[in-house]
Amino acid sequence: MHAQPDRRTCGFCGKELPEVSGPGRRRSYCDNGCRRQAQRRRERERPRIGEDRRSLGQEIAAEVHRLAGSLTEAAYAGEDLAELVQRARTVENEIVCFLAAVVRENRARGAKWEDVAKAMNVTAETARGKWNSDRVRRLLDHRAAAQRAVPIPGPRVVASLQGEGYGPAREPGATPGTAGRRLAAALSQLQRERGISIRALADHTMLSPSFISRILSGERLPSWDLVCHMCSVMGQEPRDLRLLCEVAHGITQRPRQTATEHIASLKAALRGLHLAAARPTPQQIQRRSNGKVPARVVTQVLRGELVPEWETLGALVIALGGQAADLKPLWEAVHYSFLMTDDPSVTDLAADPAAN
Repeated sequence: MHAQPDRRTCGFCGKELPEVSGPGRRRSYCDNGCRRQAQRRRERERPRIGEDRRSLGQEIAAEVHRLAGSLTEAAYAGEDLAELVQRARTVENEIVCFLAAVVRENRARGAKWEDVAKAMNVTAETARGKWNSDRVRRLLDHRAAAQRAVPIPGPRVVASLQGEGYGPAREPGATPGTAGRRLAAALSQLQRERGISIRALADHTMLSPSFISRILSGERLPSWDLVCHMCSVMGQEPRDLRLLCEVAHGITQRPRQTATEHIASLKAALRGLHLAAARPTPQQIQRRSNGKVPARVVTQVLRGELVPEWETLGALVIALGGQAADLKPLWEAVHYSFLMTDDPSVTDLAADPAAN
């Protein structure tokens, strides 16, 4: 009896391959076109080195689960209607992104529009229009960008965070919200000085113009990575805005640094406050401090030539619209460094302002 040849199908399209007999390697694909398409599909589905094996759809599903749990807790805690609506809309938006992600993933695995339409209970034409590749890409890119910025917390949220141990209570008015607005003022001042349009900033950061506008107006609080990106686009040293960003995010514990690093951090923080205040002149700052900080001292401090006593520095910070409590830990670290170092280049910065 003769053995029946195996019935084989194409590894990409699934069509039955012609029967062959005799020696030699059996075909796995209809033609080279199917072979190339199968290779592309394997490349898309293969995890990259160091990449999380979860798909984007799975990641968004996990986020939906987390947000839904928060919504449930808020509902049982008796939160007000506005808070519940906001949380519900956040869940709703994540579900829209989840559907877009899983449609894209299934299309990449070979699903036809008819299959998507059947699953979504819509027509194929509707499915094609609603989840076409360009529209899905824009939606998911916007979601990814939005993950990099958070709303500026209100006093109620700040009080809650402090109650849970996220840093000590601040002096009246020194909340992350006010620091966030100073950060927004600094970024907005930079944008005006550099003459860079909001649309240009949006193009460089892959955010929408309206989203950039909300960051510059203080409605949204950018992450440190986003601040660095925006500073890079506008030609500004990001370190000048680091303290504003840390305080805005409620970060109060800073890593240990050398004396030189502490001084550099203090100088950068003062430059950031000066920028947020729209760069007033030394004479204007002297007037705002009611004469407590002479214009000559203002110039020396902003140039990094002098670290004055706290009474003088605190008055300067307040004159720049900042919160003295935010910078005092930096000044104390510098002052301690003065006491512990033998480096004359460091101790010279602590000279008496009146003697300069």
